[in-house]
Amino acid sequence: MHTMDRMNATLEHIPVFVPRIGVDTLKHLTDALDVGWLGMGATTKEFEERIAAYLELDGRHVVATNTGTSALHIALLAAGVGPGDEVIVPSFNYVADHQAIRYTGADVVMCDIRDDDLGIDCAAARALITPRTKAIIPLHFAGIPCDRAGVYELAREFDLRVIEDACHAFGSTIDGKKIGSDGDVTCFSFDPVKIITSIDGGCVVVNSEDELARLHHLRLLGVDKDTTERYKNARAWEYDVVDQGFRYHLTNIMASVGISQIKQVDAFIASRQEICRRYSDAFSTLNGVRVLRRSYDDVSPFIYSLRVLRGQRTDLIDFLKSRNIAAGIHFMPVHEHTYFASSRRGDMRVTERVATEVVTLPLHSFMKEQSIQRVIDAVCNFFR
Repeated sequence: MHTMDRMNATLEHIPVFVPRIGVDTLKHLTDALDVGWLGMGATTKEFEERIAAYLELDGRHVVATNTGTSALHIALLAAGVGPGDEVIVPSFNYVADHQAIRYTGADVVMCDIRDDDLGIDCAAARALITPRTKAIIPLHFAGIPCDRAGVYELAREFDLRVIEDACHAFGSTIDGKKIGSDGDVTCFSFDPVKIITSIDGGCVVVNSEDELARLHHLRLLGVDKDTTERYKNARAWEYDVVDQGFRYHLTNIMASVGISQIKQVDAFIASRQEICRRYSDAFSTLNGVRVLRRSYDDVSPFIYSLRVLRGQRTDLIDFLKSRNIAAGIHFMPVHEHTYFASSRRGDMRVTERVATEVVTLPLHSFMKEQSIQRVIDAVCNFFR
């Protein structure tokens, strides 16, 4: 083994994701266990209230779920999506949106993305609208706001529901307002790799009391009284089943972790924004890459994604791996997966090009200084 190889082998591994679990989270978890009510309960309600307060909701309502995918599924159902409908969604995303659409019995229709923010291309979406189109799901990729104004313009023109996939964007803002604070339906994820985690989890934000009640039924097996009683750490022993429902509720234990995290979310976001700025400042002058953003003031960064040009992505990933630095890929286009290959779609020229370029670099809340510098040095050394 060469001297440089031996040195790289001894360096601490830098993963793409590291959840921030500190003493405060452990205390919240222990306290929740001590209460003895492990299922959905008062702590779940508190987490929902803290989400609403953080997003500065006025007249909107939060329903916590056990995963972000569950949130997307019941959000679609609450929006009235079902068999015979079509839902337009970018192919450039994780497959959860597309599976959730299929769960409802509706058909997935995939559109292209913009080259600048990797969000939905509203012109491409418009070309795919038919009388069967019921809803549109835009993604705020990597926490970067998409063309939300364009999405809502389409929704108004064609009477569509909007289910915003903000699973990457808890804390991102548009015109000074947090994503989820207004609009139609918004979904968030709190899985292990998101900015805040509840181990796994998600939530739906809606406007009306009727949709809130529907979501409560959908979340917990269609039972009519259980949510109210469980929020008191109790059970309704006499109840009716009034609607379709699933076992999608968030437990007190998971919610306790989420509460500990949301208390720290502003600090998490600020630390990640600073890392992203440092990455972009270092990489923006390199020949062979494109950075997505220089300013991150409105972004709650879930990941840092770099575009690697001229077919060098695999070589860069291997180079980083040799220096004990992990890298990821977000995303493989969904229209290229076997299960969705027959779904209707538009031209995917931007998606297909971007999907060969994007690489995800390590980004952690309060990332170690030496880790940040190692990533910067490694990427710069590769391209120089």
